[in-house]
Amino acid sequence: MPQERRSLGKEELFQLLGQGHAARVTVLTPNRRLAQSLQRDFDRSQLGRGSRSWETADILPFGALVQRLWEDALYCDLAPGVPLLLAPAQDQALWEESIRATRLAEALLSAAPAAAQCREAWQLAKAWRLDPRSAGPPNEDARAFLEWASGYERATREKGVTDAARLPDVIAPMLAHAALRKPATVALFGFDLVTPQMRDFLAALAAQGTAVIDAVAAARQAKVARLEFTEAKEEIGAAARWARSRLEGSSPSALGEGRSPRIGVVVPDLARSRAQVQRIFANVMQPDHMLAAEAKALPFNLSLGARLADFPIVADALLLLALTGRETAFEQASRLIRSPFIAGAETEMEVRAKLDARLRRRCGPAIALDSLLRLCASPTAPHASLLMDRLSRLAAFRKSSLFGAKPASDWAKAFSEALRIAGFPGERALDSIEHQTLDKWHELLAEFAALERVTAKMGHADACQRVLQMARDAIFQPEGRDVPIQVVGVLESAGLEFDHLWVTGLTDEAWPLAARPNPFIPVSVQRRAGIPQSDPVSSLELDRRITDGWLHSAREVVVSHARMKGESELAPSALIASIPLSPLDDLAAGRYATLREAIRRAGAIEIIQDGVAPPVEVTTQSGGTGLFKDQAACPFRAFARRRLHSEPLETPRLGLDARDRGTLVHAMLAAVWKKLGTRDRLMAASPEDLGEILGACADEAIAHVRRYRADALSGRYAQLEHARLMRLAGEWLAVDRRREGFEVVAIEEKHPVTFGGITVNAKLDRMDKLAAGHAIIDYKTGVCKTSDWMGERPDEPQLPMYALGGGEEIAAVAFALVKTGEARFKGISRVPDLMPGVCTVDKAGKAATRYRDWGQLLAGWRDELDATGRGFASGEARVDPKHGATTCENCKQHMFCRIAEKTPFGGAGDGEVDTDD
Repeated sequence: MPQERRSLGKEELFQLLGQGHAARVTVLTPNRRLAQSLQRDFDRSQLGRGSRSWETADILPFGALVQRLWEDALYCDLAPGVPLLLAPAQDQALWEESIRATRLAEALLSAAPAAAQCREAWQLAKAWRLDPRSAGPPNEDARAFLEWASGYERATREKGVTDAARLPDVIAPMLAHAALRKPATVALFGFDLVTPQMRDFLAALAAQGTAVIDAVAAARQAKVARLEFTEAKEEIGAAARWARSRLEGSSPSALGEGRSPRIGVVVPDLARSRAQVQRIFANVMQPDHMLAAEAKALPFNLSLGARLADFPIVADALLLLALTGRETAFEQASRLIRSPFIAGAETEMEVRAKLDARLRRRCGPAIALDSLLRLCASPTAPHASLLMDRLSRLAAFRKSSLFGAKPASDWAKAFSEALRIAGFPGERALDSIEHQTLDKWHELLAEFAALERVTAKMGHADACQRVLQMARDAIFQPEGRDVPIQVVGVLESAGLEFDHLWVTGLTDEAWPLAARPNPFIPVSVQRRAGIPQSDPVSSLELDRRITDGWLHSAREVVVSHARMKGESELAPSALIASIPLSPLDDLAAGRYATLREAIRRAGAIEIIQDGVAPPVEVTTQSGGTGLFKDQAACPFRAFARRRLHSEPLETPRLGLDARDRGTLVHAMLAAVWKKLGTRDRLMAASPEDLGEILGACADEAIAHVRRYRADALSGRYAQLEHARLMRLAGEWLAVDRRREGFEVVAIEEKHPVTFGGITVNAKLDRMDKLAAGHAIIDYKTGVCKTSDWMGERPDEPQLPMYALGGGEEIAAVAFALVKTGEARFKGISRVPDLMPGVCTVDKAGKAATRYRDWGQLLAGWRDELDATGRGFASGEARVDPKHGATTCENCKQHMFCRIAEKTPFGGAGDGEVDTDD
C-alpha cells in the first residue's frame, strides 16, 4: 500500500538528508537552480552542526530523476524493450523531417520554427494529458499539429526512440524491476504546481513502496516596501545600488560565521533584457571593471545563460565553418582575421589589423575563401604569413573534403579538422569561461554527429546551418563561484530563499502574465486542464501564488514598477497595488554611482588644451598634396592623418562608389591620351579608329580597377561601365577638339615639390604644351570651383603646388569637369582665350580680387603654401576647421578631435560658399 502523503519543514528535510545515502532520500525540485541552492543550504546546515564531512545530498530536478531511472533500465535485462532517448537536437531534427514529409510543409517559410512550436505543444500535451481531438473538429493549426505529430510518433516508433516528454510514461511501467534504484523517500520542494504526468509517475513510485512527501520552507515575516520609478532602466539601476548596499552593510555576526547575505533580484523579462541588466549591475558593483587589466570577479550572477552561439569562441568557430562554404559576409571574414582564436593571432595582431583595414577598401559585402586568400596574398597587402599559411591549408582542405553529401558524423569530423587546420582555439591560454565554453562546443559537435540516427545525408550548407541552429538553441551558463547576489527570472525564483529580495517590473501590463495558450492545441482543451497562461483566470491564480511566495521568502522584500514605457503610462500590478508606496531614501540605496557619475561628482574637470605637437623630424612626407589639403582644412586633421596615421575603417560596399568611378575615368582618359598624344592625331582619327581606341582604353581602365574590385566589375556590371566610360570619354574629346593645337607631354607624373620646408610628391593628371606655355589639367567628376585655389589655406592646393614646383613655365591651370552633359574646362590662365572656359585672373570672380595678375597669383599661392607647410613642420595641430561644420562633414576624426565637446557641433563657422563660377 502506498504511504500516506505528509509534509515536513526544511530543517526536518535536512535531518533526513543528513542520514546519508543509506536512507535513500531524494529531493525533487522544479529546476536545477533551486536544486543547487538547496544543496548549498544543506551543506551550510551540516557545517552548522559541526560536521567535517558528509555524503552529498541527492537533490535534483524531476526530469533528472526520470532520466537516471531510464539509464538504470538501459543497462539491465530490460534493455531490449527500452527505447533510446533523443537528445534535444535529434528531437528537433525528427520533428522537422516529419513536417517536411507532409503536404502542409509547402505553405511554410521554414520548417525549423514550426518544429520548435510543435515540440512545445507535444511536451504540453504529454505533461497535462491533453487530447486535441476532445474539443470537437480541430481548427487548421490543430489539424496540422495532429498530422505532424502522427508522423513524428510513427518515426520514433520505427527508430526505437523516445523523447523527454514521454520518458516518465515509458519508465513508470518498469519501476517494479529491481534494477531500477528507486528512492525510499521522495520529497517535493518548491513546486507551485504538479502536472498530471508527474503526479501519475509519483503515484507509480508510491505503488512500489516509495514514500512521497512535501517539503516546505518556513514562511518569513517580511518587511515589504513598494517603489515606483519613471522607467525600467532607472528601476534596475536602483535595484543594483540597493543590492550593493545590502551586501556591504551586512553584519557577519547576524548572518552566521562565514556566510554572506543572500540577495535576490527578480527581473520578469530577464531573457529579453539580460544584456542591459548585466551592464547596469556590473557598472554599479564594480565601476572600473572595464578598465581593469584582468577580468574581475563580480559579486552577482544572472540565472539565465546566453545562447552558446553568442560566446566569442563559439561565434568564431561558426564563422570559420561558414567561411569554408561558397561565400560569407565580409564583416564575418573580417572578424575571423582579427580573431584571437586563430593560430598566430597574438603574434600577428598588429599586421592582421592593418590587413583588415586594407581589405575593407578592396572587398565587396561578401567574399569567398579563395578570394580572401588571393587578396591577402597581394604584394601590396600587409604580410601575415601565419594567417596565410592557415588559410591556404584550409582552402586546400575545403576542396578535398568539404563537398558532397555526408552523414552528420562525417561532417562533425570534417568540421573539427577544419577548425584544427585554422589553429582553433588559438595560441593564447584560455580563461575559465572560454575553457568551459570550448568543452560545451565539443559536446555540441558530438550531439550533431549523433543526428545521423534521425537524419539523412546532408550537404555543407545544410550541415553548417544545423550546427548554427543548435548553437543558437543551446543556452549555456559557465559555472562560477558562489556569489551573494542572484538575478533571476520568474520561474527560477520558485522556492528560493533570501535575506533580501527585490522584485522588479511588476506593472499591470507585465504582471500577472498575459494568457498565452499554445496555438496548436485548442484553447478549450487547455483551459479544461487548468494549464497556467491558457486563460486569464488560471494565469492570475498561479501568479498570485508566486507573488505570495515572494512576499514571504526574505526578511526584506521590495517590489517595484515603472510608471512609463516609452510614451505609454503604466500602473502597478493589481497583485501589489495594496502595498503602500515607500520613498527610495528609506532603503539607503542611493549613494552608489557608476564610474562616470563618480568622476562628475568628484569636482571640476581639469582641461588642458594643447594644439602644438613636436616639430616633424623628417621633412619629406608621404601622402602627396593631400597633406597640404588636410593642413589647410584643419591642422588637427593633418596631424591625426599624416603623423598619427589615424584612418577610419571603411565598410565594404556593393558595387562601385564615387571614388572607384572617378578612378575608372582617370585611368580611361590617361590611356586615351597615351595613345593619341596630340590634338592633330585626335582630329585625324576616323570615327571607327577612335571607337577602337576608346574600347581598348575602357578595357584597360576596367582591368586596372578590377585588380582590387573584381567583385564589382564582372559580367553585366563590367559591360555597363565599359559603355559609360566610352560615352564620357567621347564627350570629353569633343571638348578637346574645340581647342587650339596642343600636345600632351605628361600624364599622371609625380614630381617632388617643397613648400615651407615640407617635401611631398605632387601628381598631376595631365600637362599640355601650348603655344604660350604649359597647361596643367586635373580631371574632376564632381563639384569643382576655382575659388578653392584662392585665399588663405586653399581648399584644393594640388594644381597651385604643381604650377609652382613643376619646373615648367605654366601658362594655365584648369579643372577638367568630366561629367555627362556638363563636360568643360574651369580654370585660370596667364593670357586670355588660351583654353575654352579658362579666364584670366581679373575675370576669375570675387575670390581672386586680391590678385592683380598672374604673377601676383603665383606669388600669393607660394606664400599660402609656404605658410601651410611651415605650420605642419612646426607641429601645428589645433582643432580649427576652416569652414566650420562644412569642413567637418567629410572628416573622419570627430572621435579623436572631440570637436563636439569644444563647441556645439556645426557651430564652428559659417562655411561661406563661392558661387561665382
